Amino acid sequence: MSDELNADAVAAFLQANPDFFTQNRALLADLNLPHASGRAVSLVERQVDILRERNVVMRKRMNELLQTARINDQLFDKTRTLTLALLDCTSLQALNEVLATHMLADFEADFVCCHVIDTTGQPPELIHQGPLDHLQVHSTNPEFTHLLHSDTATCLSLRAEELMSIFPMAIEETTGSAVLVPFSAQNYDGILAIGSRKGDHFGNDMDTLFVSYIGDILNKAIQGLL
Repeated sequence: MSDELNADAVAAFLQANPDFFTQNRALLADLNLPHASGRAVSLVERQVDILRERNVVMRKRMNELLQTARINDQLFDKTRTLTLALLDCTSLQALNEVLATHMLADFEADFVCCHVIDTTGQPPELIHQGPLDHLQVHSTNPEFTHLLHSDTATCLSLRAEELMSIFPMAIEETTGSAVLVPFSAQNYDGILAIGSRKGDHFGNDMDTLFVSYIGDILNKAIQGLL
């Protein structure tokens, strides 16, 4: 095994093992075996080329699927951990800490804030429970609600003033992007906002399945605390 491998050694090995390719048929797809047919292109040779190209494409697609599966597995584990933490919250202060810990650390977001809008017309009692960095309570719709395009998760790029209106912790930021997840209950509406300093981080092609699920769980947690 320490000797340098050369063509003569390969030829000698194949002569000593004439059934090698019978036992390793998959290798034939990667070999270049021209078919002697003069200037004409052999149909068999062309078919082999096509099969080889398809094999390369299929391998690439398989690798992409495996990579996507790994990413989804990681997202599922993080979402599961966050879900359990939200359901264990016994106060709004605890919920505020969970959002900061899991969203900013585990999900590698730059900003996170949950906005709760009281729809009863009464001054929200929650506002007197102390300052919360990542949980804001409003008696009227905040000015950025016009950015929501529907009642489903919305990904969008943000100007500096929009970024700072959504995320109170953002100070003197330039531009960025965010995903806004609306939810509602009997006495309030809510918006979970997750932001990034990168303007293209949350794009229109982003899959919002996991973040929409997190919004549903967050809504249930808030209902329990109220």
